[in-house]
Amino acid sequence: MHSTSLIREIESAAYAAWPAAEVVEYDGWELRYAHGFSRRGNSVYPSEPSTMDRGLKLEWCSAWYADRGVGLVVRQNPATEPGLDRQLETLGYTCEGLTNVMVADLEPSESVYPVFEEAPPDWWTAQRALWGIAPNQVDAWRGIVDRIPSPVGFGLVVEDGEPIAAGVAAISGTWLGVFEVVVAPKHRKRGVGRGLTMSLMNWGANRAASKSFLQVVADNEAAIGLYESLGFDFAYPYWYRRAPA
Repeated sequence: MHSTSLIREIESAAYAAWPAAEVVEYDGWELRYAHGFSRRGNSVYPSEPSTMDRGLKLEWCSAWYADRGVGLVVRQNPATEPGLDRQLETLGYTCEGLTNVMVADLEPSESVYPVFEEAPPDWWTAQRALWGIAPNQVDAWRGIVDRIPSPVGFGLVVEDGEPIAAGVAAISGTWLGVFEVVVAPKHRKRGVGRGLTMSLMNWGANRAASKSFLQVVADNEAAIGLYESLGFDFAYPYWYRRAPA
């Protein structure tokens, strides 16, 4: 597992590459809201230790999210405030979304599929359909993607006129974040996901990114194996604590 400083560096890059609509800092914690789409964009990141009573602080955070129509969710990783995760568990916060962050060094290589710096119309259609984004979440999802600061790379795979895979990558400092790589079920196990991820990595390497990170559900052994074959190594886990209803 990587050091606390490196974990915080990667988390900072990840937040910059997946921006919320609203961000408020409260006693060293960052409260993020993105109209309900994605836990990362709608959760508290306790990046710094508290100086005030944590129970009162959690009440304030809960009210802040309630005003926006969503429940309180707190993002956790090995570098967040010590003792907080145990306190949340004691208070009845449930654990969900256990995810591995993986990292790799980047070097220019060969792209298998095209990567666009402006999302073509087919990319929006393919990404929405392949991820199964609900109609009532489309605006919130598009808002996040539209807010990603340049440079952004949009990967799209089309066969016989049909979009079969899509993904997006964003550069933050020297880091390339790879997000939302998805392949249509009937086209999996053909190397499409591998080729698309390689293409996004090559795009980032050619724009001065030297390292890459991505997130993968902790029990997705097939995806973890794929990313390991591309040079990614486990860096650290993160998870969420959701307040009781």
